[in-house]
Amino acid sequence: MDLFDVVRSCARRWYVFIPLLAIVSWISYSTYNAAQTVYYSNAVIGLAAPSSRIDNAVQGIPVPRNGLLDVGGASLIANMTALGLSEPAVIEKVVASGGIPDYNARMFPSPANMQQLPLVMIEATDADEEAVSLTIQLVSAQAEETLRTLQQQAQVPEAQMVRPFVVSPPSTPYGVMPSRARSTISIFVAGAGLTVVATVLLDVLLCRIRRRRETAHGSTSMTGGHSAGTPSTNGQPSGDAEVNEHDRDTSERFRVGDTRPD
Repeated sequence: MDLFDVVRSCARRWYVFIPLLAIVSWISYSTYNAAQTVYYSNAVIGLAAPSSRIDNAVQGIPVPRNGLLDVGGASLIANMTALGLSEPAVIEKVVASGGIPDYNARMFPSPANMQQLPLVMIEATDADEEAVSLTIQLVSAQAEETLRTLQQQAQVPEAQMVRPFVVSPPSTPYGVMPSRARSTISIFVAGAGLTVVATVLLDVLLCRIRRRRETAHGSTSMTGGHSAGTPSTNGQPSGDAEVNEHDRDTSERFRVGDTRPD
């Protein structure tokens, strides 16, 4: 079955195809209108290098340093901080203070041809405007504690610790519409495909039933015609009828010949 067969099947069963397609369109339209307005807010946290420095180091005495900065720099610490803000323990603290758990902490996006900036971006999206604003504030407050805990676990001296600072304060939540066009198109395409499949299957089933009925009707007609000795196709007599007619002609001819005088 090719594309033209599918089109012919849908055209023959238009009374099935059109109502199903109308139902799919109504469901897609309802899904598009059911999308609610959500509110979005973000904040950006930066990292400040330690302010203490030793200009003249005494020979033989170890110099206190931040090992995390020596290994990966400020970008490594920022990445670890973003991961730490997504830990379940931090999420529980935010929720316990009235925030929402569906926030996102990640590295600040930068172009691919630029070095990663040591910035942490915190985002929150929800239908409750106040909950979004409160969540951004609570997560921003957890950034300092999370950063301090990470450096303490790495045994960084207190004077060499990196400190967080606010690059961009929590923005005022503003309403945005979720991506409803993609979901609406997906529902419509899937529903239209199922509609075509159902219409084609129904057309194939009905065509098979009709052919079986026509075959059974034709076989019954042919059997009845031969049993009655009647012509079946073009009005010609059957073989038995021709033999009987020949016998009658012969008998009549002999009977007439016997009555003639010698």
